[in-house]
Amino acid sequence: MQFYLHKSFLYTTLTFVFLSFIVSIMPFHAHGDGFTQENVYANVGNRTMAMFIKINPPILTSENLQDRYMQLRFFDANTNSSIKNVSFWINVTKGDQPLMYDLFYTHTGYLTIKFQPGGTGKWKILGDPDPILSGMGSQEDQVNVQGPILSGGGLYHFNMEFLAFDYSNAMVNSTTKIKFDSYLSVGDIYNQPITYNSNSYNTTLISYYDKINNFNFDPSKLQASWSMPFDWNPARYKDRPLLVHEEFRIPNTFKEFANIPVFSATVNGNPVKNGKIVIDPSSIQNTTIAHLFVYKDDIQKMAKTVGPDAKTMDFTIYPSHINVTTSTDIFTDFGGWETKLGWSPDNLDPFSTNALNLTFWDQLTGQQVAGNVKYDLKITTRTGGTLISMQNLIAKGGTDVESLTMPSNGIYKIQINVTSVTTNDIPDASRTGMARGTIVIPSVASQEAIPEFPMTVWMLITGFALLMIFSRTKNRVSLKYSLE
Repeated sequence: MQFYLHKSFLYTTLTFVFLSFIVSIMPFHAHGDGFTQENVYANVGNRTMAMFIKINPPILTSENLQDRYMQLRFFDANTNSSIKNVSFWINVTKGDQPLMYDLFYTHTGYLTIKFQPGGTGKWKILGDPDPILSGMGSQEDQVNVQGPILSGGGLYHFNMEFLAFDYSNAMVNSTTKIKFDSYLSVGDIYNQPITYNSNSYNTTLISYYDKINNFNFDPSKLQASWSMPFDWNPARYKDRPLLVHEEFRIPNTFKEFANIPVFSATVNGNPVKNGKIVIDPSSIQNTTIAHLFVYKDDIQKMAKTVGPDAKTMDFTIYPSHINVTTSTDIFTDFGGWETKLGWSPDNLDPFSTNALNLTFWDQLTGQQVAGNVKYDLKITTRTGGTLISMQNLIAKGGTDVESLTMPSNGIYKIQINVTSVTTNDIPDASRTGMARGTIVIPSVASQEAIPEFPMTVWMLITGFALLMIFSRTKNRVSLKYSLE
């Protein structure tokens, strides 16, 4: 059966149960840049209620108009048992534009909502109503929504609020409000050929936050620039995490741009910390990817200098010719994790053994991770050859120490792959991500001063040197016996 959202009679009769007190919860802020599944918690008395939310496909862009799925599960965080017979409102907005408001129902605690892009008018819901409160559901725990939701680029707000749970007619107490918030950004893709020295190169820019405007390439500065709509009002994001993620893909044939190991960037004229510009030279063949991250703390600082009339976030990115240094802070491409790196001793000498101290931070909360972090560690040459690979490491309480033997003089890459973080004793693999940084031996070098020096070459040279020493020693011994 087909049902339209407007149920004025139901809204009127249920208005009295709308609630005014917001329970303290951990809000969820999901972007199309990787935060596509998460556990969200709400404390109700001595009960910790949770909602698991997952978006598929994992990276949403306005260029891809395939169906989008939102998978929900409501459960008791202490027992991991599903919460059954949940009736809940979903309110979807984009900016000031209302997109959908309706009551949904799940008997099992699971529900999948299939959003079918298309249309500009009123949305339509395909499903079966619950006979008690008329929430939309089905025996298969899936409903379809037709309408312009998650189709165009921009930030979408999903607000979920319990009306009843445990039993179909067990309405939420009027003094309690059980509410979950999710923010999903549908990204925008911009393909643009740029010209440098009479050569044309196809580049791709992806904004995982909002639509791209005013893309420009200045060949005299080797600088790409663009902007996107952004509300700089701090009150808008005061009580929730925030992350802006931009991705610039450059073909490796554009050597003047792509073959530089360090990039610089600005946001509305403010320099971006080098660690928040993540360079990925290997995920896409013959392509260098520059990830640019702007976190909530960055935005709060920038908001003090950005004029009150600013309506856009303006970006520039360009190859940097500053000295290359060993990274002290690296940020995952997805997931919102920061890893602080410290060495003991702090001087990195060829073939020395140094202790690497790792501390993990959650950039969405600005707090150090208190639970255990499961991660992989790898050190590679600049072209991707593996020198050190360590799997399934555990940072207990968010910290770890690993003893590493340094390679020869050169510039190398360090990768920290976060695979799981334990929160409230529950392992969470939803916010996985790869952090990339640089190791320089010695610790500071110009880009041209220290070439990459693969270990295989070093071993050959070392073996040849030992052979020569042995040969000379043997000759000297033979000469000695001859003289005698």
